[in-house]
Amino acid sequence: MHEIQVSESKTLKLTNVLSRRIMPEEFANINLIVTQMENFVRSHDAQPIGPLVQHVVMTKGPKPEVQMYLLRQANQMIPRLDPQYHMDAVLRVKDCLYAHYMGPMSRSELASQKLNILAFEQDLKLSGSVYSVFVSQDDDDSVVDVFMEKE
Repeated sequence: MHEIQVSESKTLKLTNVLSRRIMPEEFANINLIVTQMENFVRSHDAQPIGPLVQHVVMTKGPKPEVQMYLLRQANQMIPRLDPQYHMDAVLRVKDCLYAHYMGPMSRSELASQKLNILAFEQDLKLSGSVYSVFVSQDDDDSVVDVFMEKE
């Protein structure tokens, strides 16, 4: 069954979050970068937990740009980080529009589109920050949770 359920004022909470910015020239190597992040976590006697999270930010200012980050939760904090990584004990994003998408992975962008339409219809201001939690990434039967931060 394909569906997108939406709600308002949801909070995204992640703990022990390892993050890495992905530069545009690295987009083709996303799977390799995910593996490297998981290996980094394991090499520090920790375990990756939960689904992969993608964070996309549209920066403000005279030259707005899209920045993408991959986030991976671990079962503990990692004290010594390589320069490309950042770690947060708790990442809490409050007051988000939320969509729970179930359907083919190739159509998962519909969840973000539905939230943008909801924001337009209700005259809500969005911050330009979107978190996509890839709960299940099966080609035909994916589950993706999308959180769009409100201003």
